[in-house]
Amino acid sequence: PPIFNQGVYSFVVFENVALGYHVGTVFASTMDLNTNITYLITTGDQRGMFTINKVTGQIATASILDREEQAFYQLKVVASGGAITGDATVNIIVKDLNDNSPHFLHAVESVNVVENWKAGHTIYQAKAVDPDEGVNGMISYSLKQNPKGLFTINEQNGAISLTGLLDINAGSYQVEILASDMGVPQHSSSFILTVSVHDVNDNAPVFDQLSYEVSISESEPVNSRFFKVQASDKDSGANGEIAYSIIEGNTGEA
Repeated sequence: PPIFNQGVYSFVVFENVALGYHVGTVFASTMDLNTNITYLITTGDQRGMFTINKVTGQIATASILDREEQAFYQLKVVASGGAITGDATVNIIVKDLNDNSPHFLHAVESVNVVENWKAGHTIYQAKAVDPDEGVNGMISYSLKQNPKGLFTINEQNGAISLTGLLDINAGSYQVEILASDMGVPQHSSSFILTVSVHDVNDNAPVFDQLSYEVSISESEPVNSRFFKVQASDKDSGANGEIAYSIIEGNTGEA
């Protein structure tokens, strides 16, 4: 029978190589004279990613290889010399290229923040994924758009925290987060985080004067409206709505 010069062949090829790229060559020989040996891939290539020259034993790509789809192939190659055959195993490792960008699950996200959260408070956890391997799949985070420098991000884990107090009057902030891989060439992607600032009831109502003085005639009819006090509250929404009451000095419920 034909005998291969190796029982197991190991070849390495990068993903995305051109069709017809030479991956490697197998070789078998026989002691029989006047016998032509032909080669055939019998198992391990269900999707037809490779082809073999039946005369020379040269294995080449028949389709575009994608490491993220399949990183390892184990083929069985048969050498035929007439009616008798020999076989060998061919292991093919597909190496990674930096052909994928990091990507976030959503293009836009939002988060609610309270106005009195202090510097260092973590408000959001950004997360991007990159299917490449090694440094090609390692992700570093940064802020592409950082309004008034009020935000900071951990470049390794994507945790976003505050550098100072947010302004309730701003309403919301648009923060653009960038995820970059470590490969060459470097790929990156970004998304927008909307930070909505909500009020805390941290302001007491303040009257427009510290004290008031008014005169009224003793003959003033019941239910006569004779004076008005005015207070304001810097808080917003229900926190800024004011209710008035008399708590002291109302002798005889006058």
